[in-house]
Amino acid sequence: MPLHKTVIHLWMSSSNLDLVQDSRRPRVRMSLREPPPHARASFGVGGAVGVVINMVLFVMDIVSDCLLAYVLWQQAQTDSTNIHVSSEPITWFIITLCIILIPMVVINLFSLLWYSQNKQCLGEYSVLHKMGKCATVQRVLMHLLLLGPLVRYMDILQYGIKMRQERKHVEMGMMRGSSAIMRRTPRGEVYAVLQMVISRDSAMLDMMHSFLQDAPQLIFQVFLLYRRPELITGTLQESPYTTAVQVWKIALGVTAISWSLVTYQEELRRSVPGKVKLTFCASITCLMWRAAMVASRVLAIGSFAAIYAPEGARTALTVHLREDGSVHMPFPIVTACVLGAHWLIMVAWIHAQGTNFCSGEEEGQSQPMLEFLYNCVMGLVHVFCYMNLKDSPSRRRMAFFYAFCLIENTAMISVWCVEMEPHLSVWFRAVMVFSVEVLWMVGLCCLIGYYAFLHPDKDNLGSSRNTASWRD
Repeated sequence: MPLHKTVIHLWMSSSNLDLVQDSRRPRVRMSLREPPPHARASFGVGGAVGVVINMVLFVMDIVSDCLLAYVLWQQAQTDSTNIHVSSEPITWFIITLCIILIPMVVINLFSLLWYSQNKQCLGEYSVLHKMGKCATVQRVLMHLLLLGPLVRYMDILQYGIKMRQERKHVEMGMMRGSSAIMRRTPRGEVYAVLQMVISRDSAMLDMMHSFLQDAPQLIFQVFLLYRRPELITGTLQESPYTTAVQVWKIALGVTAISWSLVTYQEELRRSVPGKVKLTFCASITCLMWRAAMVASRVLAIGSFAAIYAPEGARTALTVHLREDGSVHMPFPIVTACVLGAHWLIMVAWIHAQGTNFCSGEEEGQSQPMLEFLYNCVMGLVHVFCYMNLKDSPSRRRMAFFYAFCLIENTAMISVWCVEMEPHLSVWFRAVMVFSVEVLWMVGLCCLIGYYAFLHPDKDNLGSSRNTASWRD
């Protein structure tokens, strides 16, 4: 295929944009009213800094995972020498290891699959264009070492730099002295499309990694911190290093989740014609909104799951029979049931919205099974935060979701406060309840501030067609 035609081929093949239907012809044609997304693509210092931040977060996440597994293993070995201590520590180590490894395997499998799909879709102009066997083997080995996202970040930097280098001055007129503008060469346009595709896929992988690994890990580490009351009272004489690593992991996880959501939002705006990029202040406000909401949610769920089992229960996961004959269900299991019910409600709610992510009108056919699977995945995301999945007025949906989560968070932290009265001081319980509610309010204030003052389309939010939406 000639290079000057490849740019249009790449854009039409790799983007998931709506095309304009010609009523006179059965075929779908591309509208020329809007330039293709890659025509507005740029890669400057800000883009490079963003990629470097993603790489740093990924490396820090791996380091924190390794340190967390190591310190929990050391703690399990220390506790195993004490006959009066139960076998719970080794169980916590195994669960932590599963939360670390299983999502990483899934993410790297998806990364390899998308590399293959891009090659089939984009032909010889894909990311694997004319790549030798040695480079291909290196990529596969990096994915086997669970470092696939790091390879993608390097691809983004590589194609971004090449995109900037492939530019030249183009004369605007035939007469001498006419003005000239800087335009990308046809090869530079190819690099722009490749950089856009890799950035979009990387943003999706980051978000998947956040909700498959970071979110469960946050809840579990909050749960583990409660398992030793001496951590809270300040009387712990051993393993302060373990506590420091757990707190670091929790803070890093909240940052990673919120950063992945903001990055994915920016990539969506970048891939849609006519959408203006988020400003620096808007991105920071979105980051604070997401971080505060996620932190409030994690604290409420983790605290509720950490309510102590009654005296006589062997472990925190054992169903206990009380002296009066009643059955005590462990709160970790109760928490799993609550989150499962929340997930089912969210899946039904998303399905009722009539999403069409996997079946477009231009395709002329529906894919109900894939759509249902997509709704199930998005239901998992909605356990922790809201995402607008339909380009329609979203204020009522956002109000319902955040009101529902506020009631749920308040109920869980209130039950925790009552049940933990014999074990924790009133001051500590008051601080935790206050933190959950205040973090939620901070997130709400950032949300309102973003859509009222910082949203790129804030002047049109009052109309019915342009409403507050993460897709805008």
